[in-house]
Amino acid sequence: MTSDAAQKLLADVCATLARAGFDVASAGEDGSCGLRVRRETDSVMVGWVPASELDPSGREDAEFEGIRAALRSALLAILTQAGHGVQVDRASGEVRVRLLA
Repeated sequence: MTSDAAQKLLADVCATLARAGFDVASAGEDGSCGLRVRRETDSVMVGWVPASELDPSGREDAEFEGIRAALRSALLAILTQAGHGVQVDRASGEVRVRLLA
């Protein structure tokens, strides 16, 4: 994938998610929470960092796998319907988005 194609894919994924009502944070923002989208060499990765408000007790060991699973399902459906090739990255749990050939 060329750099231009990767940049276009990133912009399209961000615009698609914004139209679906998601607030997208930059993956480069330190300490930012929320939906994060970043470009890789041949794809775009979409992940989620929970806000502290979701864990009122402030536990460091809080798990958010139920929320992550629901979010992954929504991301897969939205991005597939928008015409993207998507899959869950097993190592990170993030959604990988590629251009369909």
